[in-house]
Amino acid sequence: MKTNIQSIIFLALLLLLTATAVPSCAELPKIEYAPVQSVMMLEDYLAQGHEAWFLTGKKAYTVQAMMVSEETSFHNDLEVVDYTVTDDGITVILKGSFGEMWASKLPKVISTYTKPDGSEISEIDFADRDSYIDVISRAEPDSYFAMHVPLNVSVTVKTAWGDVLHTNLPNAPHGDGDYLVCRVNENDEPDLSDVWILNGVVFPEYYDTNHMSSKADD
Repeated sequence: MKTNIQSIIFLALLLLLTATAVPSCAELPKIEYAPVQSVMMLEDYLAQGHEAWFLTGKKAYTVQAMMVSEETSFHNDLEVVDYTVTDDGITVILKGSFGEMWASKLPKVISTYTKPDGSEISEIDFADRDSYIDVISRAEPDSYFAMHVPLNVSVTVKTAWGDVLHTNLPNAPHGDGDYLVCRVNENDEPDLSDVWILNGVVFPEYYDTNHMSSKADD
C-alpha cells in the first residue's frame, strides 16, 4: 500500500513539472498537419485565379550571418532542406528570426544586407569564423508581388536558378500557407520568369502585408 501511494505521488509531481515547463521563445510555431488536397504546377495554380498577386516589399529586418572554419551541416525546418557548407571564403550561413538557417554566397549577402550601422559587408567582417554577426536587410518597398497559397494546396515552382520548390511541404510549419513571390517588372506587373516560394511563417516578418487583402474575386 505504501509503495502505491509513493508511486501516485511521484506521478503527480511528474505531471506538475511537465505542465509548468516554459517553452523556448526560439521555438517555431506548431506544425499544421492539414492534408494536401491539390497538387499542381505554378501555371495551373495561376490559371485557376483563386488568389491574386498583391504588391509587397521587403522590410528592413535583422538576421545573423557567419562563415565557418570547418565543414558544417544543418537542417532548415521551414524549407525542409539540409545544407552543408565549408570554409571556402564565399559561403555564408544566415540565421533568421525564427532560428531558421540557410546558406548564401557573399556577393548575394553584400547586395541584400548591410551592417547595423549601414556600412557595406565584406569578407573581413567574417574573420572570426564560427561567430555570428548581426546584419540588416536592405528595405525594398513595393518591389515585389506575392500570392498566398492555402495550406491545402501544394504548388510546384521551377525557379530561374534551376531549383524545384514546393509550397506547404509536410512536416513543417506554414502558418496559414506559403507565398509565391516575384519581382515587379518594367510594366509594374509580376515578373513570372522568376518566381520563388517563401514560407508562410516568416513572410509577414520579412515582407510588407499592407496590400495583402487583394483577392482575385474582389
